Amino acid sequence: MGKVPLSPDSRIYVDEFDFSGVLNSMGFDISQETPVVTCISDAGPRRVVGNYDAKQSHLGFFEGTEDGFDQQIHALLADGNDHYITQCFGASAEASVAYDFVARLSALPRSASEGGAILLNFDSESSEGVVRGLVLGNKTTTGAEDLDGQNQGATTANTIYAVIFRVVTFDGTDITLHIEESSDDGGGDAYADIAGLTATFTDIGVERHTTVAATEAWKRVVIAGDFTTALILVTAGTVQGTVPPV
Repeated sequence: MGKVPLSPDSRIYVDEFDFSGVLNSMGFDISQETPVVTCISDAGPRRVVGNYDAKQSHLGFFEGTEDGFDQQIHALLADGNDHYITQCFGASAEASVAYDFVARLSALPRSASEGGAILLNFDSESSEGVVRGLVLGNKTTTGAEDLDGQNQGATTANTIYAVIFRVVTFDGTDITLHIEESSDDGGGDAYADIAGLTATFTDIGVERHTTVAATEAWKRVVIAGDFTTALILVTAGTVQGTVPPV
């Protein structure tokens, strides 16, 4: 049975911030272009498939503490920059499904009423393609290590494979996260770096890196650096709409 509840293991990240503790609802809408191409002699409608759009919505509660939800979301107003939103439904452990969006804030309503909690909701709209990928890494790490490989399938050249690296908490000097690939989970084909999919942090933060080179089916996160402890989240997958036609 594949159905799951919206459990406490669900997560919503905006940039490097985990807002699962202040939000109680999340979702996204995908709208597909289907232009009408009905001709005179056609019986019934004809349509073709075009591009798509994506919007995200989040409902939650006002949190006005220093560096908290209200301050971080308010900082997105009119900043003109892309931000990285990840939604994990039902589970956020390694190998769980993750939806990654590059998006910009579109609405920030606050509301309050007698006898109720103060609400702070926000909506966003995508500015790049959507990724339905996997959580490659989600753990508190205390030193250099290789995480388990995940089979995401091989990608062909010119398909965009995108990775979002997050350091959510950090104590140390620096930490480097990078992605390696293998055709058989390291059985006969040793894991090797995927060029360009590396991020180094000296504090909490988020980075998104992409490659259009062909990749092998299995991917894993490799952790290195000089640090005592860090909570990391790495999600990755193929950008929808970039797979070249056969």
